[in-house]
Amino acid sequence: MNPYSVDPNQSYSAPPSDMISGNDGTQFNPQGNQLGAGSATNWFSVGFGSFKAAPGVWIGMALIHFVIAIVLGVIPLGSLASYILMPVFTAGFMMACQAQFEGKPIGVDMMFAGFKEKFGSLALLGLFWLIGIFLIAAVIGIVVAITIGGAVATSALSGGNVASALFGLGFGTILLLFIVAIIAFIPVAMAISFAPALVVFHNVEPFEALKLSLKASLKNWGAFFLYVILTIILGVLATLPIFLGWLILWPTMIGAMYGAYREIFLVPANTTASM
Repeated sequence: MNPYSVDPNQSYSAPPSDMISGNDGTQFNPQGNQLGAGSATNWFSVGFGSFKAAPGVWIGMALIHFVIAIVLGVIPLGSLASYILMPVFTAGFMMACQAQFEGKPIGVDMMFAGFKEKFGSLALLGLFWLIGIFLIAAVIGIVVAITIGGAVATSALSGGNVASALFGLGFGTILLLFIVAIIAFIPVAMAISFAPALVVFHNVEPFEALKLSLKASLKNWGAFFLYVILTIILGVLATLPIFLGWLILWPTMIGAMYGAYREIFLVPANTTASM
């Protein structure tokens, strides 16, 4: 059984009348199917199946991608470029998964396929992603300023020691910043998650792709919550053997996201709105 196939017995919400037919026995549902939280475990199963089908290629792509990330991180403005290019590389990885679904051989060169296909639209997604990260940083900065300013003002008015007041912020402040960062990051991550796939597979315009990705992700918040929890647990385990586990986990996560895209945005071609 193809691990990427869309289960005709899956309980989908009724698809709209504007679905776009595909050439693989499925239709594109722009509104996104509503799945159970347990679907997240299937996504990881699909992802690991993708890795097992071509482990050498996926490890090669992982190593190349890590090296590129390191290089961009040390050159001037490289970090900004990495944000803009992130959806471009993601699209290439999605196309590699699609090729596996179609039974075609893949090579490490496929990770650069996004530079040849829809590069402008994908780079625009990257610009939106960069803006989102900047906005998150701004929100955190405002929270830090308010927290520190409040502590200083309170200490000054009460005649206390300002340095002691700042030191006393400690763990509580760190926890607050972490919570704020997570809350701010979630919608940005949801918006970018499926946008590259929607652009390259369905010719969706960048801003519309972000909206569809966010809407579908919110509709499936339970599955995404479980996905995040599993990612954290597996990430800790992958980090223990001097990060070597990421050579398996990272490709698995790529395949999992492709599996999630297929389950959320595709339905069997014989599905009708009267379901």
